[in-house]
Amino acid sequence: MRRIDELTIEINQTSLELENTKKELNILFRQLKDFKKEIKNGVEVDEKEYEDCVFNNKLLQMKRRRLVTHLKFLNKEFYEILY
Repeated sequence: MRRIDELTIEINQTSLELENTKKELNILFRQLKDFKKEIKNGVEVDEKEYEDCVFNNKLLQMKRRRLVTHLKFLNKEFYEILY
């Protein structure tokens, strides 16, 4: 039972971290959308700020994929122990 409790705690923590990452991705996605809209309309944007936004978006996507994979592994281990 002790391992199940540990897995439950880790699953909850990972789920929370994944949720926070998704929120950050949504914010960055809106920023990128605004940048692209401004570029399309011919407004000059700060190139460094745009590149930083794109880079951070890619990093968060990688983090989200890692968390999803980790969560799947934890769930698999949890159910293998449970059943």
